[in-house]
Amino acid sequence: MLRLTRSFHATARKLDFSKMSIVGRIGTPFTEYTSAKDVKYVKYAIASQPRKDGPTNWYNVTVFNEPQMNFLQQYVRKGALVYVEADAANYTYEKEDGSKATTLSLIQKDFNLLRNGKPEETAETAETSE
Repeated sequence: MLRLTRSFHATARKLDFSKMSIVGRIGTPFTEYTSAKDVKYVKYAIASQPRKDGPTNWYNVTVFNEPQMNFLQQYVRKGALVYVEADAANYTYEKEDGSKATTLSLIQKDFNLLRNGKPEETAETAETSE
């Protein structure tokens, strides 16, 4: 007879994590940064509106995965409809006025382009259409 037992171990705590899935539109340009330890990363914001008549929620996302950063910067345009999975964590910090604030940190793990944004109209195209 096969008997299954469930065991618990002190290291199981390392498996605790928080994830978010967001479907929304790219709301800001992709901005590349380099950390003090010479690590490149990209930041951008996603706008999501859960209900048609509801408020828009904004989420700041950070990307460390180089192939994902390259894809975002080369092919994805502002306004694109995207699906993002991210690791989520809350951080508390002290503001300049001494008050405490909390921020949600989202580190992108997976990205799917559902529909790209409209291409930006170049100055040359605008001149020829006039």
